[in-house]
Amino acid sequence: MPTMHERIRADLLHKERSLWTALTSADPAPAVKKLSNQEVNLMFPKMHTLTLEDEEAFDEGLKPPFHRFDGYQLDDVRTIVIDLMAGAVTYKVRAVRGNQEYRATGSTTWNQAADGEWRIVAHQETLL
Repeated sequence: MPTMHERIRADLLHKERSLWTALTSADPAPAVKKLSNQEVNLMFPKMHTLTLEDEEAFDEGLKPPFHRFDGYQLDDVRTIVIDLMAGAVTYKVRAVRGNQEYRATGSTTWNQAADGEWRIVAHQETLL
């Protein structure tokens, strides 16, 4: 039977993949909102920080074709258990759309909400 920390790591990795599936979708804002803590900070390259304090700016920042890729791959993934209700995932991401390639490092901090769901507290990407 997996340990508590192994289960948390698996949950965090699953949630990170859910985040990237949302980010690379045709319309990411609704799914990203659902994954986010109310005090979320999203920091993408060449953009201002997105928060839910200004939902209009949040929706505008994630409007299509934001991060619209044909596929993505996470490499050098590390899941870090901060405590039983918080963790972080760090990685390198490679995404492609046609002949265009996107390479970055990424980090997402998650916390477990009262309903038991993992929510994004902060997400950051840095271009390589």
